[in-house]
Amino acid sequence: MVDTENPQFKNALNLVQFTQQSVFLTGKAGTGKSTFLKYICGITKKKHVVLAPTGIAAINAEGSTLHSFFHLPFHPLVPDDNRFSTPSRLKSFLKYNKEHVKLIKELDLIIIDEISMVRADVIDFIDKILRTYSGNFRQPFGGKQLLLVGDVYQLEPVVTRDETDILRRFYENFYFFSARVFREMNLVSIELTTVYRQTDKVFIGVLDHIRRGAVTKDDLQLLNLQADPLLTSPSMGRDAIRTVSPHRGGDTPQGRGGPEFFSITLAARRDTVDALNAQGLNALPGDPLHFIGEVKGDFPSTMLPTNLDLELKVGAQVIFIKNDPDKRWVNGTLGIIIGIDLEGGNVIEVRTEDGDIFDVECARWANVRYTYNEQEKKIEEEELGVFTQFPVRLAWAITIHKSQGLTFNNVVIDFTGGVFAGGQTYVALSRCRSLDGLRLTKPITQSDVWVNPNVVRFSEQFNDQRAVDAALRRASADIEYSEAVHAFDQGDFHACLQHFFKAIHARYDIEKPWAWRYIRRKLGIINVLTAKIEALNQQLREKDEQLADMQQILNQYAEEYFQLARQCIDMDDPRAAFANLDKAIRMNPRYVEALTQKAILLLSQGKFRNALKTVNQSLDIIPTHFKSIYTRGKILFRMQEYEAAVADLDRCTSLKPQNISAHQLLGDVFSAMGEEEKAALQWEIAERLKTRKRKED
Repeated sequence: MVDTENPQFKNALNLVQFTQQSVFLTGKAGTGKSTFLKYICGITKKKHVVLAPTGIAAINAEGSTLHSFFHLPFHPLVPDDNRFSTPSRLKSFLKYNKEHVKLIKELDLIIIDEISMVRADVIDFIDKILRTYSGNFRQPFGGKQLLLVGDVYQLEPVVTRDETDILRRFYENFYFFSARVFREMNLVSIELTTVYRQTDKVFIGVLDHIRRGAVTKDDLQLLNLQADPLLTSPSMGRDAIRTVSPHRGGDTPQGRGGPEFFSITLAARRDTVDALNAQGLNALPGDPLHFIGEVKGDFPSTMLPTNLDLELKVGAQVIFIKNDPDKRWVNGTLGIIIGIDLEGGNVIEVRTEDGDIFDVECARWANVRYTYNEQEKKIEEEELGVFTQFPVRLAWAITIHKSQGLTFNNVVIDFTGGVFAGGQTYVALSRCRSLDGLRLTKPITQSDVWVNPNVVRFSEQFNDQRAVDAALRRASADIEYSEAVHAFDQGDFHACLQHFFKAIHARYDIEKPWAWRYIRRKLGIINVLTAKIEALNQQLREKDEQLADMQQILNQYAEEYFQLARQCIDMDDPRAAFANLDKAIRMNPRYVEALTQKAILLLSQGKFRNALKTVNQSLDIIPTHFKSIYTRGKILFRMQEYEAAVADLDRCTSLKPQNISAHQLLGDVFSAMGEEEKAALQWEIAERLKTRKRKED
């Protein structure tokens, strides 16, 4: 669902669409950040790429990783690194090919998803790359517009101890917003505030306190009422399967499970998740079935969205990890495997939380890189590799990190081992739609809720409407001038003038020297084009005269072949007649007499359909050609399509009332239809015309 009436959504949309202003789009969990990203990619005409810091995030965003797109090294990228101190040294290190250089130059918009995970030094290095390869050293990011999407309250950059020791000498903190480039520019930050995931205002309020690190003892008391120390693992949901069979054909579950049936554990530790999923799978009868995915081309193992070797059983709880093209499920839908068909091409049958049962086949994911199409002037995706596997993974438990962006009805949160990253508690709690669907393996303490103070300070500039309005005002004239130029180039001078007058009303640039030069250059194009058009028209006239002369010669040859065909008909040689008629028609495709004669010859051989097709070609050229209309009426009569034959022959008697054959044939058609009175009338006319003709002769 796209809420285009949301004021923050509209602000962000206007800035991205109509300005060059770089934007940081953030928001609480469930406010529509991913929806905005997909929406803007679908409607923008700007040349853009979608990038993300990790392989999985890039696959989910249908883009590339930052490191693969920019060829970034994985070590800290400190500002004073001598290897990148000059443009030539940077180019020597990165070694971009010509196509990639062209791609970067042509980019209008760079979208980076999950920006909160990107380190400040990476942002500064990207700034250096873009300035160098765009040839624009004066503007941050080489004048490119950035759309940065993510929530700094949820995910933070992963920085090792060694990296920390190096980077702390250059940056106050490692979040992207501490990059030095942001001292040179105004990054407008827009926070989406309408929560669509939850509807309980109390729960939304508690989550907001957790997010901002302002949790109260009452908030903790309310949350901890959901704690159950005896809870160690989610329900296996075995009561949902009455008959467990490795093949389809067992009983299908009836009805829907209770609130515990589709419960998923979110755990802080990877080993906890693996143990719970192994426990769930082992508790089901039978041996697991192994489904081996397929990797073609370049698809790194770190980017695999699910296991290459996927172990499944009937009764296993799974989570869909890819939106279904037919919208039967979405990324994050939970389900139970109720059947596995090994004989029908590897299909698994899954019952979702809504009670719907679907046949699930393998899906494909693409590892892409961006290329620039010089001919069509657009950015395209090139597939480097493809991964094919069932779009599911075991889901009695997943890590809190992997749950990012997902929504569940019933959640068990396991903080065994403690919270080790800022925002982790908020991410876990905010996955659940309601407080009633939330369960805790242990109470949450104040120490589990902490937020980096740098994030809090940065968030104070969110939704500064003055900054948004100022950016839109600055851009309004540029937008109109740009639209005026575009309309002029398209030849739409009415629209050009409309945009031009709006532009000078917003900002009067008309008397500036650069504006005069630009207008003179554009108006000069009209004179150049007028001269070119006149020259082309003269060439066309000369070509038309040449073609007319050539066609006249061909028409003469066509007439000769037509006469030869008639002689062949008189000599009862239809094969030679067809050959000569075809030559005549090739030389003069509009030779109606030849087309009609060919139709008559086809009719004489009983080839009614071909005859009808040929005579229709002649009538397409001259719709009122009497002989063609008469011939078609005769063909239709032979095909017993009497109504159509009557229409043609009646038209013939109108075009040539004295034509004996038309009246005679029309009478024959009426007779075949049983219309004897009408037939007699036409025959009588024909006889009287014959009598008159004999007298005249």
